[in-house]
Amino acid sequence: MSTSEDQKKQARLFQYISFYLYKFVCILIKMTDVRAIALAGRAMGYLVWVCAGRRRRVVARNLRIVIDPSLRAGKLSSMVRRNIVRTTMNMACSMKTGLMKEREFKRFIHVEGADIFEKCGSGGHTVVSCIPHAGNWEALARIRPLFHRVPRFASMYRRLSNPLLEDFIYKSRTRHGCEMYSKEDGLREVLKLAHGGGLLGVLSDQFTAEGIYLPYFGKVTGVTPLPAIIYKRCKGKGHLFSVFTRNTSLGHWDTVLGREIQLPEGCESLPDITMQVNIALEKCQNEHILDGLWMHHRWKTTQNIAPEMDEDTRAVVRQHTRLPFRMIVVSPDNIGEARALAPAVRALSNCRPDAQVVVICPTDQKTFWSKTDGVRHIVLADAKLSVRKQLEEDAIYNDGPFDVLFMFGGGKALWRQLQKIFPVYTIGWEDHPLSNRFRLRYTRDAFRTPRTSPHTADEYVANLKLFHNIEV
Repeated sequence: MSTSEDQKKQARLFQYISFYLYKFVCILIKMTDVRAIALAGRAMGYLVWVCAGRRRRVVARNLRIVIDPSLRAGKLSSMVRRNIVRTTMNMACSMKTGLMKEREFKRFIHVEGADIFEKCGSGGHTVVSCIPHAGNWEALARIRPLFHRVPRFASMYRRLSNPLLEDFIYKSRTRHGCEMYSKEDGLREVLKLAHGGGLLGVLSDQFTAEGIYLPYFGKVTGVTPLPAIIYKRCKGKGHLFSVFTRNTSLGHWDTVLGREIQLPEGCESLPDITMQVNIALEKCQNEHILDGLWMHHRWKTTQNIAPEMDEDTRAVVRQHTRLPFRMIVVSPDNIGEARALAPAVRALSNCRPDAQVVVICPTDQKTFWSKTDGVRHIVLADAKLSVRKQLEEDAIYNDGPFDVLFMFGGGKALWRQLQKIFPVYTIGWEDHPLSNRFRLRYTRDAFRTPRTSPHTADEYVANLKLFHNIEV
């Protein structure tokens, strides 16, 4: 049997094991009181907090963005612990939500604002519900029976890779009358609903590389323009609502429906409407900030350092950005190569409206880099104070977390220090001693001879164009 057939067979076996294990867990959960599940979820959350060091760093990074970039040490650690514990509890209880009997559901899930929600979704009008990943969002699939006058009630979702689990969970979510549309199936049915009227939920706060890049909690990230697209297709019969759930006590949640997003006059472009959605979601999450799902990279960095932005998007970014997109550039030790790097550094500082460049260099390069346009901070690699300590001084630390690390110089000792500040994406030359640990490796011109001299300015600039579409 070929290797590929073996892999397919193993994959199918894993799918069956996952499916039957999930069904077994569901049987146990169905027989258990939701408050007991909440306690078990909290206990599991403490275990995750203790064991998952990388996940703690992800949550810490996100909480600095959504609460305060100057958060440190004890206060930040406490918030990280509480968020991980609460998130794990919410996720455990979300499995129970779909299995509850109607009487049990009404006892533990309180619904607010259903009247205005139904009124705006009746008579041929469409409500587009913008939903953040917070609290027990699975409860929203259970509230269809409350809306008798609404012709259709639906939600967007992402399919699971395991077809057995996908079918099982799909049936669970649609059991109470909620239609589920996968983005993989296209928008035909969604747009049909928009024209005919009804209620449509869109989980709107996840990172998406295919979306548009706008501030969320003041820091630019990839966001979906889908709510704005659907709203515009409603042709005057659309309403945008922010909808969320919040944990109020052990095993109890509020589902808040009645908050319509009022668009300011002249707000018609996709970036403008999407920004108003982001602002509304921020307000919802700020009420119970630790209820949010901050255990994933919401402000993800990819190879696309400089995403395309039209003038409308750039104007919105300039108006609403609070925290910069931060890039650390480790300068080569050779002063000649450092000079060759300068045009690339200037290009990085101008590649997007929120760009900020911090250069790490030897003391003898400080004067050169201080006179180079686009460099916000300079950190000395050979100073008595360690690089990490310098980066944690208020003047640098309070600008927020770092996003990209360019390792054009430095060795293992510096690398270890920089990894502790947790930049999301690391880039360097393929001939760097640590290149196997980089997310992206720059290459030398294929037509040049093997390296016998420092990299040239042309090579730095060419790689910015090749990998990031950044023009100098």
